Amino acid sequence: MKKIFLLIGLLVAGFALHGQGKEAYTKAMSKALTQMSTVKTIEDRQAVASQFERIAAKVDEEWLPSYYVALNYINMSYMAEGISTKDKYTTKAQEFIDKAIALEPNNAEVVALQGFNYMTQLAADPNSRGQMMSGKAMQQFSMAVRIAPENPRANMLLGQMQLGMAQFFGSPTDQPCAKVKQTIPAFEAEEANVTLEPNWGKAMAEGIIKQCGQ
Repeated sequence: MKKIFLLIGLLVAGFALHGQGKEAYTKAMSKALTQMSTVKTIEDRQAVASQFERIAAKVDEEWLPSYYVALNYINMSYMAEGISTKDKYTTKAQEFIDKAIALEPNNAEVVALQGFNYMTQLAADPNSRGQMMSGKAMQQFSMAVRIAPENPRANMLLGQMQLGMAQFFGSPTDQPCAKVKQTIPAFEAEEANVTLEPNWGKAMAEGIIKQCGQ
């Protein structure tokens, strides 16, 4: 009987510790996400990326910390000067995308982020990387849309790639511009229902729409 009570006590304690761990994880992620929303410099982004990296090291069964580490490094690449510096950030991003993929290989957010990293590498040196990286990015964005047809980031990034290709070849841009514009309601719905899940992209979509002249 004592053994039974001891076993029950250990199970209850285990559940309590798990709950405390989940609460600490949520608190740490929320704090890092709040800081991420206020960044203005590469140094700010590096600090936030390091914060997510520390969370990822402690909670290695969760994909979101690695996702946000990678996202911050991708954004640092856009902020940096020089191809080699930009590549340094996308290489670091890939390290954490690989970790997220290992945990969530069929997650549309992770698949789209992989495409975003390819697109960022393309942007760093379009003259020499255009043919190879554009195809890789398009493949990932298309896959993400197949997994989650309503995902606004997947659709917005796919639309952006299609717009760039249409502009390059002198083709009509109506369809990709409309595709990006259609993501705005989904972005707005995410803003109204804040969670730890990715909800970035509305400002980026609005910038593309401006580029379309709409």
